[in-house]
Amino acid sequence: MVPTHNCPPPALADAQPTLIRDFASRCRERIEEFEQTQVRCGLIGPSGSGKSSLINAIAGERIARVGVVETTNDPLEISHRGITFVDLPGCGTRRWPKDTYVERLNLASYDCFLLVTAQRFYENDAFLFHQLRSLGKPCFVVRNMIDRAIEDGRHDHGHDEAEIRRIIQHDITAQLEPDPPERVYLTSARQPAQHDLQVLLVDIGAALAGLKQSRFVADMAAYGQEALQRKRKVAQERIPPYAGLAAANGSLNPVPGLDLAADVSLLLKLGEEISAIYGLTSSQFDYIKRLLGPKALPSLLTKLAQFGTKYLAREGLIGLLKRLASREVSRQSTRWIPLAGPLIAAGIGWQSTFMLGEQLVDEAEALAEEILADILSGSEVPQRG
Repeated sequence: MVPTHNCPPPALADAQPTLIRDFASRCRERIEEFEQTQVRCGLIGPSGSGKSSLINAIAGERIARVGVVETTNDPLEISHRGITFVDLPGCGTRRWPKDTYVERLNLASYDCFLLVTAQRFYENDAFLFHQLRSLGKPCFVVRNMIDRAIEDGRHDHGHDEAEIRRIIQHDITAQLEPDPPERVYLTSARQPAQHDLQVLLVDIGAALAGLKQSRFVADMAAYGQEALQRKRKVAQERIPPYAGLAAANGSLNPVPGLDLAADVSLLLKLGEEISAIYGLTSSQFDYIKRLLGPKALPSLLTKLAQFGTKYLAREGLIGLLKRLASREVSRQSTRWIPLAGPLIAAGIGWQSTFMLGEQLVDEAEALAEEILADILSGSEVPQRG
């Protein structure tokens, strides 16, 4: 039976310590399970197709070297929190013959693939595409650097953008016969909020399941409202285990001050996690500033600094916790009482942590929406490699 405000459950202090520790252990397991989940994404394509820039645009952070055109002779792993991008060597070479390519690289262990080109696909690319499809692996076909193709098509042939997109889609579909992809994604790392990159990211997330889906959505960049909505769902799901630990800490550390210190440590970790989900860490914002260029207005930088002082600094969190501790339990937190059980429903740590977490998500999302609005108005980053 779900408790109500009119019939409050017993407080944590009245529960047996063993039961509380068991509950805290389950909360830690949920946090660690998410942290340890990895999405392995393979990228296949020739040098010069913009794979490095595409990786950076997907991550919303500069994690891959850009501007150095080199041949990939061995798999190159590039990590971004819960996503591991693997730049795979070309298929059909003397070192990597196509008849043993899939097995030697253990491609069956990957979660998804991006088949990337900036020109056209060839016979070995088509072979690999069909091999991956036969394994049941999500394989997304990407025609990168579409901005340059549009510019060249206008200059050389007088085509408009719609005609250029139609021609490229038709050509690539023909190159991947007899079983072509349902869609070819036309992307540009220079203009990540334009063209098909935002759709590609949402579709990759949708093709994954369970925690891998949540992990990818958390760590991908957001270039559209649908991506932000999906991120909000993931961010809200991160709050309950932290709130549960805060409630358990309040019972297991009855000495005044110890529970507050434990709550602050948990909230600092939660704040860092939510900030990363919404692209508000310092390394992510360095990439955003390159996108915005001169448009990275002082007012936005000031808001980001205020956000950090409020949620990512110990003093700011202590002040917030003290103000929230006496408030009524939030409506949203009651949805999680069946999960947490009656042990935590009446705990101040649970209430205040949940409420602060919701406030944190709201403010992080508002900042992300403001940044997105500026990006949508037009900006570019270098795209090579």
